[in-house]
Amino acid sequence: MVRYPLMNTKTFSQEADFIKESAKIILEACKLPNAKIALSGGQTPEPILKELSHHVEKDNATFYQVDERYTEKTSPDSNQKMIRDSLNPKNFITFDTSLPIEEALSNYQNQLPNQFDLIVLGIGTDGHTASLFPNSPATEEESSPVAHTQTSEFTIPDRLTLTFPPILHSKKILVLLKGQNKIDAIEKFPASKLLKHQNLQVHFLV
Repeated sequence: MVRYPLMNTKTFSQEADFIKESAKIILEACKLPNAKIALSGGQTPEPILKELSHHVEKDNATFYQVDERYTEKTSPDSNQKMIRDSLNPKNFITFDTSLPIEEALSNYQNQLPNQFDLIVLGIGTDGHTASLFPNSPATEEESSPVAHTQTSEFTIPDRLTLTFPPILHSKKILVLLKGQNKIDAIEKFPASKLLKHQNLQVHFLV
């Protein structure tokens, strides 16, 4: 992985260390006054959130979703369900997928903070982060903090997501990468936009 001047990268060979150190960064953010933290779904953060669930400090924070698949909140494909089941957050602001898409976006936007203390992201092998896919117009969004995106690469095509303005405005970004196929993921568009951030931490599990 290329080392960029503004990017602090830690590489792990043991999953237990990857989980522990990643949970530690989220826990540190939880200790901030009125902490606002946005979490991604997927398999990589799941064990990290389970580790974090054992710490009472998590209850100090309000958690938000980075993105969501437009499906029922009880669906196995729901990011909300994974976060609830793994972390059991006390304060959790979610995309309401029971609403029509535009209404769900507006409702979520109205609950967003002015700035996140931490945003936790993953990156796909194609370079997508959050639900901002390489060919999506939402990758160039400059005003709205949320967007509806679509993809043909996954089972559920419709996604609700934060856009780059609130992501890049976050005080800190933690990127979680797992596997050799992700070694150059952050160099691909649109994930490469994250390299603009002044406080970018990348944890890479080989």
